[in-house]
Amino acid sequence: MLSYRNTKGFSAIEMIIVIVVIVIGVALLLPILGQTRGKGGRFMSNNTQLRGIHQAFVTFAQSNKRGGYDGYFPGLDASGRVIPDGEDTFFSGDGTFPAARLVMLLNGNYFTPEYVINPADTRAIETTTDTGDYERLLPENYSYALLEITGALTFAEDKTRDWSQYGRAIEWQETLNTAAIVMSDRAIGTGRDDMSSVWTETGSGDWRGGVVRNDNSTSFETTTEFEDTKYGNAAANNLDHLFEDAAGAVDAFLVFEDATTAYSDD
Repeated sequence: MLSYRNTKGFSAIEMIIVIVVIVIGVALLLPILGQTRGKGGRFMSNNTQLRGIHQAFVTFAQSNKRGGYDGYFPGLDASGRVIPDGEDTFFSGDGTFPAARLVMLLNGNYFTPEYVINPADTRAIETTTDTGDYERLLPENYSYALLEITGALTFAEDKTRDWSQYGRAIEWQETLNTAAIVMSDRAIGTGRDDMSSVWTETGSGDWRGGVVRNDNSTSFETTTEFEDTKYGNAAANNLDHLFEDAAGAVDAFLVFEDATTAYSDD
């Protein structure tokens, strides 16, 4: 004899309640997912730009060399001497200034102006020109900090000197050194305690951003301190802060506004 079990399904009201809960949940999650996806896209765009700028450095260096030596990145001449402020740097400072180095690439048509602005940097303003040349670049027109290169330049023409203590300037050329960090997102603030970046809350003490090594590798980092960086023939650094110039060390020191300033205003 067949028997039937009396089963009870969802009522129409219960189904409506379930659907409403699902719709509300999706509505709440969509903005979060959209922000996450949007920020992830900006991370990728920023790293692409950083890598592209470094590739432009290397391309520039291939025609900025003498003899059999590695070519120098913009800001230094073919002998490794600092280019003085003037027509060659489009009056953006001498070759130790980040603006001068970047404007040389802009006027060489290596990339367009938006390339030097982090997609998340709401402060930066794209530079414009009516003449075809970018006559001057200011810190408000770019987002990236570049390696400080002032120390070794009086020795640049004498290749017989001991360059081991002047490694930063050596790395401002196509060395392909995996242990030398040469560019990153800028640091905002006045020092380690209150620094931030365009990705973090101002004054939070939390920096994170894109970092480029001299082998053209790029990564998004959540720290400013790196182990085993190495510049030229100098000793490796056990722990190296990107924006602090350690006394007696040949270390990473990335500058933004001028040849010696690591931290920028908001």
